[in-house]
Amino acid sequence: MPAGQLSVRVSSPVARGAESRLGLSAGKHKAQARVDQWSAAHRVGIAAAAAPHESATTTAEVQTGLLELNKETFDDYISAAGDVLVVVDFFTEWCGPCKLIYPQLVALSEALAPAAVIVKFNCNQANKELAKTLGIKVAPTFQLYRGGAKVGEMTGAKVERLKALIDEQLNQN
Repeated sequence: MPAGQLSVRVSSPVARGAESRLGLSAGKHKAQARVDQWSAAHRVGIAAAAAPHESATTTAEVQTGLLELNKETFDDYISAAGDVLVVVDFFTEWCGPCKLIYPQLVALSEALAPAAVIVKFNCNQANKELAKTLGIKVAPTFQLYRGGAKVGEMTGAKVERLKALIDEQLNQN
């Protein structure tokens, strides 16, 4: 992929036109998202929620079920989600507990759709400043967003505790 272009890969008939449903046209953003494959974790229609920026040099791809956000896509995705509960898994590649919990997060995301979606955010060097701004100090950290605002947070690879936090937020509406 050419430098300066970001690709969010998803596939399904539902994903087609996701940019327009979310108002993510080239007129609103500097570039247009490329929608190729669909992730079961994004059946809520937010599959391509974040359009790329001109300075984007990395690729956010759906590899095994969870969309990976980065510093260029994070704010747009959270804003575009609207009233859908977005659970962000802030992880690092070297974190053992992050790796162990990941398959459970994929399964949980599939079970929660369409009421909630789980995405991941790598707190690597490229994303370090945003992670720091968001108050991420340990991995994994989970932050819950609704309507563009943070509504919950927890740290640690405790799936049952995360489920309880998500249920609490879903039951508020």
